[in-house]
Amino acid sequence: MLPHRCEVMKPKAAIIGLDGVPIHLLEDLAQRGVMPHTKELIKQGNLMKMRSSLPANSAASWSSMITGTNPGTHGVYGFTDFIPGTYTVSFHNSHKLKAPPFWSTAPEKRVLIINLPAAYPAQPLNGAMITGFVSPQLEKAVYPPDLYPRLRDGGYEVDVDASLFNKSVSLFLQKLEETLDRRTRVLDHLLEKDGYDLLFFVVTGTDRIEHHLWDAYADGTHDQHPEFLGFFKKVDDAIAHVTSKLDPDAPLMMLSDHGMGPIETAVNLNTLLREEGCLVTGDTPRKNFNNIREETQAFASESSKIYLNHVDRFPRGSVKPEDTQKIQGELVDLLSGLRYNGRKVVKAIHMKQDIFRGPETGNAPDLVVTPENGFSFKTGLFKESLYEEDFLSGAHTEDDAFLYLRGWSQDDRLPGHPCIEDSIHIFKKVLGE
Repeated sequence: MLPHRCEVMKPKAAIIGLDGVPIHLLEDLAQRGVMPHTKELIKQGNLMKMRSSLPANSAASWSSMITGTNPGTHGVYGFTDFIPGTYTVSFHNSHKLKAPPFWSTAPEKRVLIINLPAAYPAQPLNGAMITGFVSPQLEKAVYPPDLYPRLRDGGYEVDVDASLFNKSVSLFLQKLEETLDRRTRVLDHLLEKDGYDLLFFVVTGTDRIEHHLWDAYADGTHDQHPEFLGFFKKVDDAIAHVTSKLDPDAPLMMLSDHGMGPIETAVNLNTLLREEGCLVTGDTPRKNFNNIREETQAFASESSKIYLNHVDRFPRGSVKPEDTQKIQGELVDLLSGLRYNGRKVVKAIHMKQDIFRGPETGNAPDLVVTPENGFSFKTGLFKESLYEEDFLSGAHTEDDAFLYLRGWSQDDRLPGHPCIEDSIHIFKKVLGE
């Protein structure tokens, strides 16, 4: 374990990210006394609902937050995307970010970043960075490089192995707490070494526990209900620990990248498209999307993204530009009419021309689909069942993330319902920039 020390150099301002935390959960746990430090912070500042990115995944959302731009500008639509001109999926990395993150636009300011998702590999900056999930190698997740040996020797882990949940729920929860504790200890060490203008600290265990144990939060009689609340008490302690490093009136922003809600039923979008004749594939699973045949009009990827099989985008594309709007409209009708046991499945269908703007819009999915409460989307190409039980109990939501500000001038008008890409611009106003 990395030792605590008492003296730290105080950052001038801080951002705390709570991955996947919806505003109603934060308010509920604060009011119930599970998160007393957060409750006090809420009294000191302004808490508001915030919209996530579309799609509402951490890669797109955190990229929108750090650049202050739409995915059509920063070019990140998820943790995976298609290599141009192919059906081959590649994973996101920080080199693919097409818009500058906020710290690079003010290089004179020293920034400490701990556990930022979708930022791997760590890039040089004026300060220090440890990237969050997905980071395959800790060594490349760290800048400057000389920080790596200390993290390695201290047992620092980028993420908790989610498969632990299926082996032992108690071990999974223990690892979540240990990982969070190590992050705060690393924070102490780095603040002792140097001074920073801004601290950016992200908690991702919140997303992990909500995905696996949302039902334990919702059901007070659930066996793991006390453990769920106990972890959020640890999160509250971490928030108190981070904010203790600041002066009491220092500017502070807290936010989540998306919300979370319950899952009862998983819906496979590619199964639906195949049943309706929109998707035609070969039968070689290892080839994944390279199974797609020319007869295909549309296919889904990474839960909520639907792509048309464009002639000028994919090697066996068949959708011509003049047919795009017609096929989009047909898909909207298909998805809007989907019912399960009489319940509407799809909450909203967004066409790319309506939600994306910027030079990277050409690489965007043609449709982004969001589920109604209680449903989640899957995109397995070879799944036979349209509906099935989800192995998770919590799914991302796009309209109930939160934004908290301390230091907002009472003379300024607060934003109504901001989007995550607005958050860094709003915080810069708090900082007087």
